[in-house]
Amino acid sequence: MPTSPPGRDPRLRPYRAALWVTYFAVTLFGIGLLIFSVARHLKGPPRPPHSGELPTRAALRLCLGDLEELYREQNERAWALGAEFEGKDPLATWNAWARIWERKVDDLTDRCRLDASDREGYKERTELAAARDAMLALHRAYQAQVNRFAQEEGDLANAAAEALAHARQAVGQVR
Repeated sequence: MPTSPPGRDPRLRPYRAALWVTYFAVTLFGIGLLIFSVARHLKGPPRPPHSGELPTRAALRLCLGDLEELYREQNERAWALGAEFEGKDPLATWNAWARIWERKVDDLTDRCRLDASDREGYKERTELAAARDAMLALHRAYQAQVNRFAQEEGDLANAAAEALAHARQAVGQVR
């Protein structure tokens, strides 16, 4: 007949309780540290404080030029994405560019005070803010398409780029 395992020594109960408390404290500390690190990373670098001055009409024209340049850059980048599939990791290249581009838009928003509700230049700034918002909506759509393509058809694009590289090598033309 099998013997039952010996019971727990009641004299060691405080030590067991202390070990459990230590275990949960270390575990919760690690989880909290992980959450803090992820949140800090997602927040991004702090933005410099903007000056209290409202932009003048000349400054608003410069802001419009900068906004148009960002719009052109985004569209050129989206159309040129197909040429980047010969690289090592085109999705990572797109994502790195997208973070830099979004930071430029945030800087433009701060510099031009597009979200300020002051009376002077309010109509112009609201129009610029509406254009910025439409451009960001387009950026989100581009981002979704790039991610979807990378998930569904990225291996085909990589295979085509690799086959083209092999063909170049066979012909003897180095690019």
